Amino acid sequence: MKNAHIANREFYQGKRVFVTGHTGYKGAWLTAILYELGAEATGFALTPPEGGMFAHMGGEDMIHSVTGDIRDFGAVKEAVQSAQPEIVFHLAAQAIVNDCFEDPRYAYETNVMGTVNLVEAIRQCASVKSVVVITTDKVYENKGDGAVYVETDPLGGIDPYSSSKTCMEYIADTYKRSYLQTTDRMVGVSTVRASNVLGGGDHIKSRLIPSILNSIGEGRLVELRHPQQTRPWQSMLDALNGYLSIGRLMYEEPEKYSSQWNIGPTRDGIRTVLWVVEQMQKHYASVAYTGGGYIRAIESNTLGLDITKSLEMLDWEPRLSCDEMLYNVVEFFKGQRAGVSERELCLKQIKRFFGT
Repeated sequence: MKNAHIANREFYQGKRVFVTGHTGYKGAWLTAILYELGAEATGFALTPPEGGMFAHMGGEDMIHSVTGDIRDFGAVKEAVQSAQPEIVFHLAAQAIVNDCFEDPRYAYETNVMGTVNLVEAIRQCASVKSVVVITTDKVYENKGDGAVYVETDPLGGIDPYSSSKTCMEYIADTYKRSYLQTTDRMVGVSTVRASNVLGGGDHIKSRLIPSILNSIGEGRLVELRHPQQTRPWQSMLDALNGYLSIGRLMYEEPEKYSSQWNIGPTRDGIRTVLWVVEQMQKHYASVAYTGGGYIRAIESNTLGLDITKSLEMLDWEPRLSCDEMLYNVVEFFKGQRAGVSERELCLKQIKRFFGT
């Protein structure tokens, strides 16, 4: 078993880290991890949603939280200059596929110009040594033929979400080549194409796990848009451990590890939506499903990531099996139902994963 979680646990102690989008779902988990690992973290994001995990877990106590809009270059630059970070994780984005479809201008302003604003601020901040830009597995030109995509496959998006995320890939690469890796400066810059993450505390009702758990709690059928769609499912903790690993390795060897990376499950984690529901039935016999939940955005029938490059070149690999991943989700949900705080549930799983 590779030991990226141990290396990350030791490396991030005292490191100055800047996170955009720290009040979102994935950002809240990363906030809690950095807090547990002892990093000096600053977050830049919109006001935390009242019903979101960041608010529920008291994230304001875990990170120096700066409220701002990634579309506002002046605010981004000021926050970066004030934090003087060594490592940057760019998670801020319009991340809901259908929301991007319904308001494409906002999606492009946030995902494209927001990324330009951040890397331009980084260009003007000499302290930064490592930049991790989070995109998505949906940046690949998906032909719907069941292919499992590698990092060298063509990019291209047919909807505003995937298209704007693809633009982020090119922006990061342009700034790396033009400004951040020159004879005068060497900053590690990578884009990370992450698969669907599953974890506790997700309050976005349109996503699969919240829809299943909310249906369980309310005693009604789970609505599934496309039960037979395949997706690469991975644990939230495995995904974020991958981000941290890339940030660490680029800090130490920027030229070697600056690249594009697929971070996802092994092949056994590429499963249908229905499979996830059936696994949940092992914990809740009452789970049943029906068709529904139509959205206008086009969704591909198949999607899979090949993580061979990451397994061969990084010291990272997925640590949690599919069963362990879903156990964490159910454990979190049961804890919530029993009145345990999301902060306690989150930190418990982080401590167990990183061995703190």
